[in-house]
Amino acid sequence: MLEQAPAPPTGPRASRRPGPTRVPRTTRPSDRGGIQKRRADTPRTDKDGDLVMDAGRGSGRGFGIRGRATPQTQTNGDPNSSHDTRSKRRGGVSLNTTAMQQAILRGVNSGDAIIREPRRGLRPVGISEQGTLKGRGRGRRDGYDQIVVRGLKESKAVSNPDGGIKILLSFLERKATAPNAPLIRIEKSHPEGDALIISVRPEDTPSIMRLNGFSFAGAVLNIEMSAGNASRLDNKENLKTSDDTMDLKAKITSILGQRYSRELKLLNLSFLGNDPELVNLGLFQTSSRGSKFFPALMKVCDEIFGGAQQKAEAVMSVTLANNALDSIASVSALSQTFPALKNLDLSNNKFKNLESLAGWRWKFKHLDHLVLSENPLVTEVPDYVAEILKWYPTLRTLNTTQVRSDEEVTATAKGKFPLPVLPASFRDEASIGENFVKQFFPAFDSDRTALAAGYYDSQSSFSLSVNVSAPRAPESTNSKAVSWESYIKKSRNLVRVTHLPAKMARMYTGVDSIRDVWLTLPNTRHPDLLAEPQKWNIECHSVPGLPDPNEQSPSGVGGLIVMLHGEFLEIDVSTNKSTTIRSFDRTFVLGPGRGVGGIRVANDMLVLRAYGGSEAWIPDSGEPPAMQSSQSQLPRQLAMPDGFGVAVPGKSEELLQKEVLAMELSNQTGMTLEFSGMCLEQSGWSLEGAAVAFQAAKANLPPEAFVSF
Repeated sequence: MLEQAPAPPTGPRASRRPGPTRVPRTTRPSDRGGIQKRRADTPRTDKDGDLVMDAGRGSGRGFGIRGRATPQTQTNGDPNSSHDTRSKRRGGVSLNTTAMQQAILRGVNSGDAIIREPRRGLRPVGISEQGTLKGRGRGRRDGYDQIVVRGLKESKAVSNPDGGIKILLSFLERKATAPNAPLIRIEKSHPEGDALIISVRPEDTPSIMRLNGFSFAGAVLNIEMSAGNASRLDNKENLKTSDDTMDLKAKITSILGQRYSRELKLLNLSFLGNDPELVNLGLFQTSSRGSKFFPALMKVCDEIFGGAQQKAEAVMSVTLANNALDSIASVSALSQTFPALKNLDLSNNKFKNLESLAGWRWKFKHLDHLVLSENPLVTEVPDYVAEILKWYPTLRTLNTTQVRSDEEVTATAKGKFPLPVLPASFRDEASIGENFVKQFFPAFDSDRTALAAGYYDSQSSFSLSVNVSAPRAPESTNSKAVSWESYIKKSRNLVRVTHLPAKMARMYTGVDSIRDVWLTLPNTRHPDLLAEPQKWNIECHSVPGLPDPNEQSPSGVGGLIVMLHGEFLEIDVSTNKSTTIRSFDRTFVLGPGRGVGGIRVANDMLVLRAYGGSEAWIPDSGEPPAMQSSQSQLPRQLAMPDGFGVAVPGKSEELLQKEVLAMELSNQTGMTLEFSGMCLEQSGWSLEGAAVAFQAAKANLPPEAFVSF
């Protein structure tokens, strides 16, 4: 019968197993079945509970080092022996450090060893002269470079809930990362005035600085080092820059000085390949050196002319004529160095098609004059002029031909459309739309519960949408970012809300649902429609085929669609003062119903956006927009008694409906309200019958039956 071996050790040295103990052949069982367990002597343990291995069992294999370990010298219990009990705990083997060093050296020489570089997250540590450890310290924000980014406040992203910081950081990281390279990370960021201060690792600084002049959300970014880091980098670069490089830089600077005209604000970069000084410098000896020349030239221009504003004022014109260019690949850095260029001469080159210029499409946003003469594309691309005009909206002259008038360029600069802006078209019926608008917004500002009960029914629907990308008014560009916290969870912007359950949940149907969502919105104050008509743009048109709520007309009933654009103030109830100004667009679909004035709101769509002003709908004639009633569109002006055709307390629905019919007949025929009422009464209050009766009796009616004007 086999005896079970004692349990294996469980201490920290359990992985260092001793070699197997050979069992004499005579003691092995004669049968061949199963796994055989060898008999072991009573194990000896040390004070830690670990097994004490015999000296003869250690072979050094447990240490993972090639080479033989030196056997332990027998001490016979001598306490003064150089081998203490710790060597016994390790199986009676002491390490030969010489063998270890030789093994490591063999691995390095053979290429088997992998020398790992420190992780990016670890700071290098050095030894000071006094022998103490030293790190980077905190003088540069834990080793990070600080970079100042400007332009966010002028971008469209500033209207985002976080002011556009998150999307800007993502933009910088994405654009700074080279293809197939690890993503560059911005470690820290914080706003400071109109700038965003970001912290990046020193090795990533050049990639971020390369983005200076890039366009982001409609604005040009201005990126520069903070004062402390700039001086540090300059010193660092000066240490690395050789004397030859400094000499070459000085010569290029001298050449640029000869080619720049301060009076004309012109930088003449024509015939570069024939310039004797540049040829003597050997800058065009190889294609590789030639491709590096122009970016280096632009870098020197950055140092000479300074920031974006200084460059825009100092250099308005650049000529690259007579350089045998067949594409802009080698000179593309020009658009980053001088993005505000007004005049560009590319004549006498080898541009064959528009693809060779595509890298500069929409780059020079203030370009006024472009010269492409003596290039193959002028004759080989028939429609190149139309395409160039699309690329440069402010271009006035192409070659020697004027392609846009001064008025067109001015209109483009102001954001005007080529089509004229006309006054609002308000085609009302029986003043239904006019009366609705006059009553709705004062009630929305004062009593939303009563308003919902008066105009909405169980089939009415309401939705709101937040448009954070709408243009902002110029005067509000640098204002504080607008918060949409009160609206965003209810927004049904179908561009952003894509899941069907979310779309359905944000469509509010029925009086109770509409009232409840209205009560969660901030208190508002809309401009007075009569006192400030310039702040409103209202249009009204008739729409057929609305669903009949009474289900009596299979073909539907007629109604009105009222579209409004305007603004409102959000009011703090505790102080009764305005906190925020917003712009809005609201569309109502009105139909017959049991509401106030015999109408119902079938559908109500509200779109909210950052304040955009009211200049967009000012007609080109200069007249301020104003809501035109249905009566103002007739040759006769009908004088309405106060409260006529309007729901007021104590007036029955039947009387209100008759007054509305009398107003409609009066608008159609020109009769006074009195005669219109009599005609309707004789026709059984049928509008169609009254119109027929009027045509039959028109010739016999007295003059006082008509409105005088």
